[in-house]
Amino acid sequence: MSSELKDLPLNWEWKKIKDVLSLKNGRYLPKKKHIKDGDYKVYGANGVIGRYNEFYIKEKTLSIGRVGACGEINKVESNTWVTDNAMYVEKHNEKLVLLDFLYYLLDSMNIGQFSSKSSQPSINQSTIKNLDIPVPPLEEQKQIVTKLDELFSNLEAVNNLQKEADKIGKDVMSAAISSVLKLNEIFKKNNIPKKWEIKTIKEVVEYSSDSLKPIDYPNKKFNYLGLKNIESNSGKIIDLEKTKGKEIKSRKREFDDTNILYGKLRPYLNKVAVPDFNGICSTDILVLKAKKIVLKEYVYYYLLSKYVVDKTTELMSGTNLPRIRKNDFMNLQIPIPPLTKQKEIINKLDQIKNSVNFIIKHQGNRDSLLGKLPQSILEKAFAGEL
Repeated sequence: MSSELKDLPLNWEWKKIKDVLSLKNGRYLPKKKHIKDGDYKVYGANGVIGRYNEFYIKEKTLSIGRVGACGEINKVESNTWVTDNAMYVEKHNEKLVLLDFLYYLLDSMNIGQFSSKSSQPSINQSTIKNLDIPVPPLEEQKQIVTKLDELFSNLEAVNNLQKEADKIGKDVMSAAISSVLKLNEIFKKNNIPKKWEIKTIKEVVEYSSDSLKPIDYPNKKFNYLGLKNIESNSGKIIDLEKTKGKEIKSRKREFDDTNILYGKLRPYLNKVAVPDFNGICSTDILVLKAKKIVLKEYVYYYLLSKYVVDKTTELMSGTNLPRIRKNDFMNLQIPIPPLTKQKEIINKLDQIKNSVNFIIKHQGNRDSLLGKLPQSILEKAFAGEL
């Protein structure tokens, strides 16, 4: 900010940062010396990074990221340690500025823009000290802080609601599948609809063990699908990039657009997909192909159901990397309606899926707008327009 950029409201004045506070670099404290259950918090460039049994900062203050996360502003509690990856406000002129006002003001300034453009970005005190800041009377500072506290509290609540709504949207899909397929009536009440049959997974799909070693084709680019590329609950394939064979070390399964992919590692994550391309995948993904008795989309939706998630979670084994064994998975039961009914079910679930995706998409648009609000609010506050 600069006194040349804009006029200030009545009784506000421009000051250099060095006129209202003094900065000091933090003290070196290597990670290996941190104590997991230490008595006091340790702050780095981007907030709390550990604990220690000693402190040297006695009063509440603010820290500014100095190395790495340059310009990050954090509130620092009393009795803490700030490392040398940050600097902190050693003291401030209480007759000119409130500490809480300084927090919001510094946070609005994007101080990181003044950092060095090296491989390890850093920023020094002299750069920060000479920046101009608008300083209103103390009473107005109190009003601004109160208003900003309220606005950001409400904003945080909205953000939490948005995240919950996103989760609910995906849970709705899983529950809808169970409802449309009448899984509760079939498996808990043994009420099987007319012309439906109960089969096992192995009776309706084939398991493919076709595999290759990508490293044998070092310069070939593969569509390499890992579990991280399948979104939980939705079946979406995400963040997929072409990968050269020489970068993929172990043997992988082959798949094509006729297959259904099921993640057997941590089955409670509910990772199921129907790709529309050829590729290779992790051996923690089962590659399946529907037999003539069933449509692949029907199997896909069934495997996404809450019933299957609960059942496979119950059957999984292993502590650190729990999986469902292939044989246990292939012996799971699946209700099979006539093909015409399968098509009806698929169409209905497609419609529900499209509706859920529409909601989540618009959720994302709102999230994007909410992400821009804090800076907008701060800019108005320090232009005297709040």
